[in-house]
Amino acid sequence: MRTISLLLFFMVVGSLAAQSETAHSEKLSGKQAELFKSVSDDLICQCGCNLVLSQCGHVNCPSAIPMRNKIEEMILAGNSRQEMLNYFMNEYSFRGKPPVGKAILSQPDTKGFDLMAWLMPFVLFVVFLAVVVYVVKKISGRAIEKPVAAESPAELDPRIEEELKKFES
Repeated sequence: MRTISLLLFFMVVGSLAAQSETAHSEKLSGKQAELFKSVSDDLICQCGCNLVLSQCGHVNCPSAIPMRNKIEEMILAGNSRQEMLNYFMNEYSFRGKPPVGKAILSQPDTKGFDLMAWLMPFVLFVVFLAVVVYVVKKISGRAIEKPVAAESPAELDPRIEEELKKFES
């Protein structure tokens, strides 16, 4: 059973890899095919699979096939990589508002507000470490507190002797 599962897994992965390699037609030359791959890696398929466009392996995908065809068409028309990304951001935006169209990109920009997406994990990690260090210091500080010194026997002696005198009399 395990062997069959592994065999099926490798068949699916192999077919996805083969499909992503042959996602463009034979019309593109070597450099154009690299541009096609680069743009496909920067876009997310909109069919709901949430995969990068170059990795979407759905057979007859209603989103990936037209997007790939459009990329190929734009490459053959001589458009640059940024022009193609801008086209898809405008095409998949809500009422032509570009920030919403950025949802089609597979990774955020490194400019403006999008830079926060790259920096926040590191900032949150530093804050987390600071909180952990603070809590560990607080907990370890309690354990080191000095115990209350017991009264020395010398201080007890006069009282004990007074009690003994009262008891004896």
